[in-house]
Amino acid sequence: MRYKVVGPPGTGKTKTLLDKVKLYLDTGISLDRIGYFAFTKKASEEARDRFLALRPNLTKQDIKYFQTLHSLAFNNLGLREENVMDELNYKVIGETSGIQINYAFYENNAWNGVFTSDSEYLTLINLARVKRIKPLEQLDLNEHLGKVERNKLEAIDIAINEYKKVYELIDFTDMLEKFLEQGNIQNKLDVIFIDEAQDLSKIQWDMIEKIEKDNGCDVWVAGDDDQAIFGWAGADVESFIDWDATEMPLKQSERVPSIIQQKALSVISRVDNRLDKDYLPKKEPGQLFEVFNFSQIDMSKDDWLILARTNPLLKAIPVILKKKGLFFETKDGQSISKKFYDDILNWDKFRKGEKIAEVQQQRLLEKIKGKPNLSLQWFDAFTNVSQAKIDYVQAMLDNDEKLNQEPRIKISTIHSAKGGEATNVVLFLNQTINTMRATKKSISKQDEEYRVWYVGVTRTIQNLYLIKCKNKQKEFII
Repeated sequence: MRYKVVGPPGTGKTKTLLDKVKLYLDTGISLDRIGYFAFTKKASEEARDRFLALRPNLTKQDIKYFQTLHSLAFNNLGLREENVMDELNYKVIGETSGIQINYAFYENNAWNGVFTSDSEYLTLINLARVKRIKPLEQLDLNEHLGKVERNKLEAIDIAINEYKKVYELIDFTDMLEKFLEQGNIQNKLDVIFIDEAQDLSKIQWDMIEKIEKDNGCDVWVAGDDDQAIFGWAGADVESFIDWDATEMPLKQSERVPSIIQQKALSVISRVDNRLDKDYLPKKEPGQLFEVFNFSQIDMSKDDWLILARTNPLLKAIPVILKKKGLFFETKDGQSISKKFYDDILNWDKFRKGEKIAEVQQQRLLEKIKGKPNLSLQWFDAFTNVSQAKIDYVQAMLDNDEKLNQEPRIKISTIHSAKGGEATNVVLFLNQTINTMRATKKSISKQDEEYRVWYVGVTRTIQNLYLIKCKNKQKEFII
């Protein structure tokens, strides 16, 4: 049997799938005959941890098939990480092929197969493969932005394949291709669950069909076509929309307030080909603010998510937050590491004669020029630390920021925040020229852009701050 759980933001799609896992277990099906797969490693691990919370008698080792589809293929084929192409390999290929490659990699630790590169050639080749078409077919769709030569595209595709053959390497798409050709799951599965199904590529849908055919199992997929924002990486939202199954719509959001929902629907209603959804927002109305100056927002309390369309549009934000003495986190980590805060605490212990580990003593000495002066507070004693860093930490402590906890302010692109939420969301409405150019390439690209902004708006639990753009031509209209 096939089932499709369709749910807008905050309606509990993952919870619904996990409840179904429990029902199958209650019928006597063993855990090693249940597969639970998600688009990202983060999502699969979150589902695993939530399941373990419901079954405290189990450990991570007891759960075999909570993973991404790429991890499933990797493990079933008996591969090792040294067999996988890395950024250096692509740069070598670029040098021999006569193209400059500054970066080319699969998202670190995500195991979702999303490939990122500054080379239009590599991007086209990888995109074609996950869509199960030829590179020249992808080129002819004219969705790329840069100049691409047909002959060179074919030559680079051949060069990549020859390089992998010579050095016995594979990439993430190879994993899925090999699984489709020869992969068989060790244990027969009675049921599989697919979370974030709207993000799957054509080759991943083929993999699901293979698992279904080989095992004769029930298949549950869950997703929301309105949140399909990885088309640039090959996500095939049409397969999710058209997938024939018994539908189970979820109709109550526990996240999105009514005012925020109205704003979100005004965006997503611009998409023509989408599944109809009739869902209720939270009872609380929420609040919507239109702001021209980000610096004027009071972020001294509660949790915050600061979003922009692309990473370059976020560059100025950390500078502003540091001036305000606020603790935050970006894709590169926390604005002040927990170890530095531990050093401050350990300095007080050291001054009082309390025993601390040798490695902690060494860290303290590295922050001090000359002999330690135990009469000084940390901000005077740490003479080998920049004054700017000291001032910033002091400002955070004065603001009662909890430096021993996770930062309550997070900075992210809309794509990276997918699945996340916050009481307060700040959404910058400015766009880059490349983003605007891409939306004009096709209807599907334009629809994907609407979905991106829909996702941004619906991260909101209570308050949404829309940051207006000084250049109206670059502002996304919500």
